[in-house]
Amino acid sequence: MPKRLNDSRAPAIAFALLVLATLAAFAYAQRVKRDPLVLDRVSFVGAPQGKGTERVHSFTPNDDCRHDLMRIRFRTTVSGTGTVHVIKPGGRVVYTLARDEFMKRYTFHTYYWDGRQRGGGTAPPGRYKLRVRFDDRILVTPGVIRLHRSPEKKRSNCVTVAGGGLS
Repeated sequence: MPKRLNDSRAPAIAFALLVLATLAAFAYAQRVKRDPLVLDRVSFVGAPQGKGTERVHSFTPNDDCRHDLMRIRFRTTVSGTGTVHVIKPGGRVVYTLARDEFMKRYTFHTYYWDGRQRGGGTAPPGRYKLRVRFDDRILVTPGVIRLHRSPEKKRSNCVTVAGGGLS
């Protein structure tokens, strides 16, 4: 018959296993911290931005030439191919800003979103996120893009930066 462990040794063994697991988790966390960021300096600012005007971090795409576009800007720290999506917080793709685009390391990438969605029309008011599929990674940036609805105004003949992107 096999020998049973003394009841007083079981808690010591469990404690030793917990200490080893904690040390392994700490070592893994330190390794992950040393990995370089892939995206940094992410910003969402209403565009076009005039000199001396206050920065706006939300937009109202109603063609009145005031806060009709959102400027999305980030920097990549490694080179690779990426696809840039505007998504709902649940993960559903609302609009594709770039598809399979080469992104050079230490370069800022700027996109403009005019509030459109894939199927056509304007996206509903709410909060949106930016997701970048970069080589074998899927990165969701911190912060949100706020789209507000405002009363429709008469179309003006103003000139804006193209909302450009892929639907």
